[in-house]
Amino acid sequence: MTHLRLQRTRARDAVWLIEEGATLHDGRIGQPMHDATQRWLNEQREVIAEVDRLIALYDELNARQ
Repeated sequence: MTHLRLQRTRARDAVWLIEEGATLHDGRIGQPMHDATQRWLNEQREVIAEVDRLIALYDELNARQ
């Protein structure tokens, strides 16, 4: 669970950075070719949602015991 929580924290940090103006680019040999910011933002939001779902499932299973 610690790993999942850390992964969610990193994803939240990445979302915050992007929302504050950071950009990410796919590139080649150090040259930016495509803006990958929106794709990265979507992926990080999916990570947050999936980790939230897994933690809720874990908590539910442990509450039964």
